[in-house]
Amino acid sequence: MKRLRLILVLLAALVSGHLRADNLYAYRDSVKNAYDFLLYIPDSYYDSEKPLPLILNLHGKSLTGNDLSMITRYGCIDALRRGRKIDAVVLCPQCRTTGGWDPEKLMQVVEWVRYRFRTDPDRLYVFGISMGGWGTFKFAAAYPDQVAAAIAMCGGYTGSPEPLTLLPLWIIHGTSDRITSISYSTSIVEKMAKMGKSGRVYFSWLTGCDHSILARVFLLQQPYDWLFSHTLKDPGRQVSRDFKIEPKDLNAAYMRLDQSQAQRLRIQNPMK
Repeated sequence: MKRLRLILVLLAALVSGHLRADNLYAYRDSVKNAYDFLLYIPDSYYDSEKPLPLILNLHGKSLTGNDLSMITRYGCIDALRRGRKIDAVVLCPQCRTTGGWDPEKLMQVVEWVRYRFRTDPDRLYVFGISMGGWGTFKFAAAYPDQVAAAIAMCGGYTGSPEPLTLLPLWIIHGTSDRITSISYSTSIVEKMAKMGKSGRVYFSWLTGCDHSILARVFLLQQPYDWLFSHTLKDPGRQVSRDFKIEPKDLNAAYMRLDQSQAQRLRIQNPMK
C-alpha cells in the first residue's frame, strides 16, 4: 500500500508539471534581475506532503561566471554527488561577477523557490564559503528574522554585527588562511563580545588549515546536523554547541563518505 501511494504521488507530480524526484535542475533567466541557479530536489520531497528545509548555498569567487556547471565543483552539490545525504531542497545560485553577493537578489531567488516548492518557512538556512562566507554574513544580517541558522566559512563582514547577534551563527575559519585572514572572522566575534551579545555565535578556529581545505566542510555530516537543529520557532533562538569540526575531520572527509550513496545528479532543464 505504501509503495502504491508513492507511485501515485510521483505520477501526480509528473502530470501536474512538477520535477522528478532526486534530481538537479538548472534555472536560467527565471528570476528577473537576480541570479541563475541550480536546484536540488531530494526523493523525500515526494514521499510525503511535509515541507522540507531550504539550504541557500553560496559559492566563492573562483566559481563566478555564467556556467552553472562550475558551481558543482565544491559545495553542497559536490557533497551530494560524493555520497553525502542532505534531506533538504538545496538552492545554489551563481554570481556572475566577483563583486560579491547581493542579499536582495538572493532573497528574490529564495522567494521564487518558496512560491513554487514546498519548503518549511521556519527552516531557511544559508551556508557559504569565501566570497560566499561574506555573502552569508550579508544575507543573515539583512534577514535575521527569516534565516533559521547560518554557517559562514573563511569570510568576513564589515558592517555592524548587531543583526548577526539575532540568529544562530557558526563561524568557521582556518588559522593558516592566507587569502582571507582569520582576523576578519575573529573581529566579528570580538565586536559581539564587546556589545555583550555573543550568546548566539559559535566559532571554530581550525589550527593549521588554509583557505581551500575548508571546502571539505561541505562533505561532513556535522554542518547539516547543526543547521537542521535550529528553527525560527526555537525559544530564544538559542545556538547549538553540540557539534564540532576539527582539522582531523577535514583530513578524513573523503574517507567518511558512503560511496554507495553517491549520485550522478546530472544537471537537467526543468519541465515546463
